[in-house]
Amino acid sequence: MATHAAAKLPKGRTKSGIHPDPLHSYNLPSHYYYSPEIFEREKEAIWFGTWQLVGFTHDLKEPGSYFTDRILDQQILVVRGKDTRVRAFYNVCMHRGHILAEGKGQKLIYTCPFHAWSYDTTGALKAAGNAENVQGFDLGDFTLAEIKCEIFLNMVFVNLDPGAKPLGPQVETLRQDILASVPKFDGLTLGRTDPYTIKANWKFVIEQNECYHCPSLHPQAMGTEKAYMEPSFETTEHGYWGKHIVRTKRDVRSDQMPYEFRAEDDIKDVHIWYMWPNLVFLSHHGPSNFKVTRVVPTGPEATFQTIDNFCINSPPTEHDIVTMNNYRDVVLPQDIPAMEKQQDGMKSRGFKQGRLMCDSDVTWRSEHGTHKIDHMVWVALNGENY
Repeated sequence: MATHAAAKLPKGRTKSGIHPDPLHSYNLPSHYYYSPEIFEREKEAIWFGTWQLVGFTHDLKEPGSYFTDRILDQQILVVRGKDTRVRAFYNVCMHRGHILAEGKGQKLIYTCPFHAWSYDTTGALKAAGNAENVQGFDLGDFTLAEIKCEIFLNMVFVNLDPGAKPLGPQVETLRQDILASVPKFDGLTLGRTDPYTIKANWKFVIEQNECYHCPSLHPQAMGTEKAYMEPSFETTEHGYWGKHIVRTKRDVRSDQMPYEFRAEDDIKDVHIWYMWPNLVFLSHHGPSNFKVTRVVPTGPEATFQTIDNFCINSPPTEHDIVTMNNYRDVVLPQDIPAMEKQQDGMKSRGFKQGRLMCDSDVTWRSEHGTHKIDHMVWVALNGENY
């Protein structure tokens, strides 16, 4: 009886196609971008077990200041206490599960609108109507459920995993790099928040941290004689984060730029940072500025993205507004349709998994940034089982 040997894999290819070395790796299998089962696994392994941005300290200036946010279906309340400490809690009354607070504001007592149970800024239950007549009732048994919370560069992060490692040590080198690259960082103020609804899996947004696509999607910026950026994408990778620099042409003419480019400006090039799992920070040429892109799935094939635009001028100048509008009205309308067309293509019977175009010199066309997110997602869901 004849036996058949198992098909040999191409040299350097793992069974999954994912490889820790970007030079040998494929991208994630196509079903990772639409499978409800994968999405459910990501909830626990990624969204409920990693440090998530939920807001900014400019909303927590005074004791009692608070804001609310959510991580998928988990409601979050962040409060600055009377002791000035910032705390985060699950935003739910410990009586019968009603949402405790909404929006943002300032108050020292948080009273549930359902039955008026009241909590202070430490989460302690201070009053519960009829408690004196309920046998064995102890206010101390119903403190709000606290969540791990840290502040990083004026951003508030929480982690729903009680055993999570502290964020600070993991991103200390990122903090140093951002402060070194963005002069006057602590003087930046929020100029505008731009929201986007994207009909595509959240990973597609992060995977665009490469410039292989730039000449095709952004010809006004790169790849043509009139473009104002050099063919460049200088990549450095770190455990929890990565960075890319795109260089502006040093002989750029004013008619090439989408907005005024001045020799005295604080930032000369485009700096892009990726922070695991769903954040992209960006500073572009001009006066000191900083964009915070937060990517959140609303389903296996849908994403909500916000971009918070921080400027050195308050209120933003006309120049600041022009730069924000360029990103909103030119760059993103070029990127988003590509993501949505990728989403359509993932269910094709003719496609399962593509090869990442990573080269050993990490040139501007190399997809090292895409490999970083794909590999980290794979390890989060499967461990180092390739």
